[in-house]
Amino acid sequence: MTTTQRASTPMNDQLHALLTSLDADDIRESDDRVYFEAFGKQRDVHKDFPLVLIVESSSYCNLVCVGCPHKDLTRRRGFIKWDLFTKIIDEAARYDVRTWLHFMGEPLMHPQIFDMIDYATQKNLSYFGMSTNGILLTERNRGRILDSGLTRFEISVDSLDPDLLGLLRPGGSPETIIANAHAFFEEKYARGRTHPVTSVSMRQMQENAHEVDSFVAHWKEILQPPDFVLAIAWNSWGGKEGVEHARYQAPSWRVPCLKLWNMAMVLQDGRMVTCDAMYDGQVVMGDVNEQSIHEIYNGETYRAMRQCHLDGRAADLDICNGCSDWYRELVLHDNLTAPAQQTLEEIRDVVASGKRQE
Repeated sequence: MTTTQRASTPMNDQLHALLTSLDADDIRESDDRVYFEAFGKQRDVHKDFPLVLIVESSSYCNLVCVGCPHKDLTRRRGFIKWDLFTKIIDEAARYDVRTWLHFMGEPLMHPQIFDMIDYATQKNLSYFGMSTNGILLTERNRGRILDSGLTRFEISVDSLDPDLLGLLRPGGSPETIIANAHAFFEEKYARGRTHPVTSVSMRQMQENAHEVDSFVAHWKEILQPPDFVLAIAWNSWGGKEGVEHARYQAPSWRVPCLKLWNMAMVLQDGRMVTCDAMYDGQVVMGDVNEQSIHEIYNGETYRAMRQCHLDGRAADLDICNGCSDWYRELVLHDNLTAPAQQTLEEIRDVVASGKRQE
């Protein structure tokens, strides 16, 4: 193992304690990042700033998806304000972090979303993207996305079966979602574009587990490099939502959660949280209206939570107790859980009979 000389800071000391606890091999350092191997995956983190910054452009959504906690939000819904957004992007650009313009809502609902994309483009962020549920991926919006400076784009489509998709993503036309996704790639390739690099994603659930292989095969026939298809392991939102839909199960042991060392999320009102489990602002690390992201990320609230994980006391934190999503950050896994047969059979029965959820 070779490392460069580093200053001793609370963040650095905790970062190196993390790598020891993960039994990481082949640790390499640059001035601003640490690169390491953990449980079969190559990882890297910034030493004093999030590697991944998620900015909630909109907390409004036009679908009510199975297993998504958006319907249960108690915090105020809204669109991010322009001044707050530009402040975030200005700071993100200084670190050139991976920036994503989506959290608990549909970005294309924001009336200034394309102005926001233009602003991020002007700041020369090398990686910034957003995802959509496809409802608003109209002909006009498809063109604007292809003409924008987005580097990454994701279309979430959980099934190619309209009946099943309508059950998993109620509130809109499943036929429209599927058609819009196909139309986007048709237009992209007709224009000869390679960017934004676009993925089609499927959340792997008990309900659509039977379709994963055919879903992937379908899109592989259509997509051209560098575009790709994703079958994403289920996110249980910290064990708080939709656990019965999960296809994968974490082991009984646990290690510190990498999200505390590589991720930050700014809600549309400026409050900063550190992971998906805080979707309702249950634990707030700081307010970007009042502080910089750097100050919050290196602040006492973050450090105290990291130390709990390093000490093996993650279960003492209400937000972390019962969470299995840390496992998704570490391991390439394909261990299918014992299925929630009743849920699975009920969904399939409804699909077979042609019924729809209310």
